[in-house]
Amino acid sequence: MDKVIISVLCVLFFIAGCSNNQDDMNAIKKDGYDDARESAWHFVKEKGWDDRAEENWQSANVTKTIADNNYEFLDNDYEEKELLLISFKDKENVVLGTPSILIAPDTNKVIGYMPSE
Repeated sequence: MDKVIISVLCVLFFIAGCSNNQDDMNAIKKDGYDDARESAWHFVKEKGWDDRAEENWQSANVTKTIADNNYEFLDNDYEEKELLLISFKDKENVVLGTPSILIAPDTNKVIGYMPSE
């Protein structure tokens, strides 16, 4: 009888854990920045930096920032403007992290990046 109760509890914990992960992914998708994340991920892959980042690009962190001279610009018209900054989670034990990518919020165009250290 104890084994049955333990088995049922294990299954319930597993189901609860999976539903939390699904809720997290749903929350990520609902923030409206999926196109910006995807654009940034394509740029990262184009530059060959994707070997540094986890491939779960949908969970990349998106923040708003004022672009200053700390960034490498592809389009200088956006300097000192509010842009989206997309940061990908790095793989474990990478020496050089994945650069954060600047995206224009109105077009989802890559504007620049912050070199990683």
